[in-house]
Amino acid sequence: MEFLKEFIPLPRVVFRILCLITALANGLGNVFLLLAYRPLLEWVGAPLPADLYTFTCVAGFSFTNGVLALLVFLNPEKNVALLVIGIISKGMFAVVTFYFRVFHDLHWFWLTFGVWDALYTVIFFLFLIQLLSADLSYLNTGDVFAGREGVRTNKALLLGFSLTNQGRHGLERIARGLERQGYAADIRYVKPYEPFFRFPMSLGDFARIVIRAIFRVPARIQPLGIPADHDYDLIVVESQTWLVGMTAPVEAIFQDPASRAIFRDRDVAALNVCRGAWRRSQAMLVRWLERSGGNVVGVRAYQHVGWEPSRLFSLWFYLIFRRAGEPRILDGFVQKHYGISDQALDELEFFGEDLARRRRQAAPARAAAAGRRPEEG
Repeated sequence: MEFLKEFIPLPRVVFRILCLITALANGLGNVFLLLAYRPLLEWVGAPLPADLYTFTCVAGFSFTNGVLALLVFLNPEKNVALLVIGIISKGMFAVVTFYFRVFHDLHWFWLTFGVWDALYTVIFFLFLIQLLSADLSYLNTGDVFAGREGVRTNKALLLGFSLTNQGRHGLERIARGLERQGYAADIRYVKPYEPFFRFPMSLGDFARIVIRAIFRVPARIQPLGIPADHDYDLIVVESQTWLVGMTAPVEAIFQDPASRAIFRDRDVAALNVCRGAWRRSQAMLVRWLERSGGNVVGVRAYQHVGWEPSRLFSLWFYLIFRRAGEPRILDGFVQKHYGISDQALDELEFFGEDLARRRRQAAPARAAAAGRRPEEG
């Protein structure tokens, strides 16, 4: 399956090794720096610290980060809070370093520390996602899990939001698979009140969406008009990925208590369509479905075709020029096909068929499969 090839999260052991590397670098490196700073700085041509007390405090703080990383390496699950502290502290180190590089001509030797901290801010963040959503690895094996016991109405509701029709195409193919197995599929798209959630869009609208995504500003959407006592036995939710998070209009569904009620005691499935990183977006969608009382029976995530950074620039150019393959001067770098592949769409039809054929089980199947009690879900 194509989506399995694209599901390549760093395993827990690799993240632990990376934590050990920065633990040794921050721990032993700062001890060495304090003991031999004079010959080392003279060798690289960097000026000596003007204030040894401040220099010692900064090195000590960095050393503490090494101890923190070592504790995370020894027991990641127990020290998730320390990982959050590491993200904040390394992020602050990186920001301050880059600030002094830009505005105070900081020596390149110190800039390498800022680059290191910026890199580990991302690594720690990815490790945090992996620890908080370890079950996603199991969910993405390709299985469709057993649904709740009860009468099947053979009616499915498919919800989503799509700017450039990639999510729309995905939902339509899932619906086609469901219908081949005797389901009636009702596709509904979220309709935001704000007019800038549209395509094609202006550069200003694109900037507004990006800024809102950075700060997680909620969107306002029209009411879905679906009562809590509806007769759908399956709900599929599709979401794009915006800056490593859920698309705001889809998340707005779950921010409304009335809308959350439609998922209670129903089998639910998630589809993520994205340019690149989608794991956090999928984790957010799955957690919202679970908190809303749904029983997650399957998930899928598909990336756009292509390679990085071509895929990133191809998306930007697509939004600007409104068609794939532009500008022609960058032929060979810009992707001529925009969106998910035909193979991915074919797989989503089979996914729809699998959802329609899902087994019945009294207890939430996925919680049991993940080795957890249902009440821990």
